[in-house]
Amino acid sequence: MSMTADARVVRTREALRQAMVDLAAERPLEAITVRAIAERSSVSYATFFRHYADKEALLADVADVLTRDFLRQVAPLLRQRDRLGAARSLCAYVEAHLPIHQALIAGGAGETVRAGMLRQAMETVAGARPTAPEGPLDDLVLFHVVSAILNLLAWWLRNRETVDRDTMAEIIERTVLTPTAALKRQPPAALDPAQAAADRAGAIDAPRRPNIAAATYRS
Repeated sequence: MSMTADARVVRTREALRQAMVDLAAERPLEAITVRAIAERSSVSYATFFRHYADKEALLADVADVLTRDFLRQVAPLLRQRDRLGAARSLCAYVEAHLPIHQALIAGGAGETVRAGMLRQAMETVAGARPTAPEGPLDDLVLFHVVSAILNLLAWWLRNRETVDRDTMAEIIERTVLTPTAALKRQPPAALDPAQAAADRAGAIDAPRRPNIAAATYRS
């Protein structure tokens, strides 16, 4: 594919994503049709299906772009272990893109959309991890952090008139980010990668140790 064709694909997908975001500010997700997205983006109906299989595939792409954009912004805070700062950035980002987050996380489209948002967010966050997971604890922490934060955001988006952004950020930091960091520092013994490595090393070394009982018996 030529660079011109690549650029055209990028522009078309950007237009379709923006159309979805704009329409989500005007009507419920279930009322948004592919034809409406195509008309709003000035992309033909047939061209839409050259880029996305259906509206849900476009929604997944929108969620992926939003998550990646947020991760780029919050990465320096996470490296500095500024968990409250990261939570504040998250809540500010959600407010800055409020209609689409309301549609994806707290909208009335039901569990299918929320499950898709969770799956897409987990895939995006997992792909952005600086190191490969060391064991099941890493996958458990990823699932817990993403699902817990999405659930808290869904609640907040329905209660923003009584809970401000900074308060919600503190709730996320105190209930999810800090406890999870503590779990990672002191994991259960059965899920501790360091302990598992020590156990494996012990199992390898064990046959090399002299069997004192057997030697005594033979003598």
